[in-house]
Amino acid sequence: MEKEKIHITVCLDKGFVMPTGVMMYSVCVNNIDVDIDFHILIDESVSEKDQQDLKDTIYNYHGKRIIFYSVKNNSVLSFPLNRADLTRASYYRLFLSDILPSTINKVLYLDGDIIVRHSLMPLWHTDLNSYAVGAAIDVDEGLRNRYNRLQYPFEKGYFNAGVLLINLKYWRDNNIVKEFVEYLNNYPERIDNEDQDVMNVVLQDIKQSIHVKYNFQTGFLRKVRGWNYCEHESEVNIGMQDPVIVHFSERRKPWRTDLRYPHPYKNTFLKYQGQTKWKNCCYDPRPLNKKIRNMIGDFLRIIGLKEKKINPFIDILPID
Repeated sequence: MEKEKIHITVCLDKGFVMPTGVMMYSVCVNNIDVDIDFHILIDESVSEKDQQDLKDTIYNYHGKRIIFYSVKNNSVLSFPLNRADLTRASYYRLFLSDILPSTINKVLYLDGDIIVRHSLMPLWHTDLNSYAVGAAIDVDEGLRNRYNRLQYPFEKGYFNAGVLLINLKYWRDNNIVKEFVEYLNNYPERIDNEDQDVMNVVLQDIKQSIHVKYNFQTGFLRKVRGWNYCEHESEVNIGMQDPVIVHFSERRKPWRTDLRYPHPYKNTFLKYQGQTKWKNCCYDPRPLNKKIRNMIGDFLRIIGLKEKKINPFIDILPID
């Protein structure tokens, strides 16, 4: 009998090679006895060296391999791009059923800014039945203006697309890609969160909910909540204590060195990063003039001439 295999896919450009490598390493470490194929969708910005670096990351793990797909989908060039922290590579998710081999009926999509802490098998075995996708709620699913913008009912909810268990067979059998493209072409003015918005509208009636422990996003740790606290408090509290997948879903990435209040789970990322070839890789995106302004501001706060910054996160113990 053939051993079961997990198929994982990532959409990648040059800017996310390092975090994607760390994510893949965390998957391998915590899924030692599982065969995994990583299907990596790349554009021309990802060099051969980048590809080799990713291969080297999983080289010592039996049953793990990478298949690269060079994507040149010119249609995404016309799609709206409203967030500075995203690129059009995120739109590749909409075409997974066309890009991946027809022999693959199910795939787990993971964003690059993720750490996997436990086995993925329970998530992989989620029964999608007649559902197109399995996904967890988004941290801002309780904000009604999002539904008004996209023009679909608040009661349908809104999921985060950073972790998706995708029923590729359903997508192919029901021509879901065509629906994605039609929505983008017909309503580009409604789009704010790129392909995530599109999937939420098109798949609103054919989605299966998964626990937030499989996509524990940064916003769940913020003092200001955008999610429906009364409805999801218990689920979020469970996920907070021992998340299977930590999703560093906002701009406050754990590899940044310029943050006054870093992500509460930063050390979880650093734990895995420190075991890869990127162990000393960090990032400060500030230009020199902003660094100087920040230094002056910090000095003024120390001597009491400027109000102190407030930590946006709740008090939470580290998880690793």
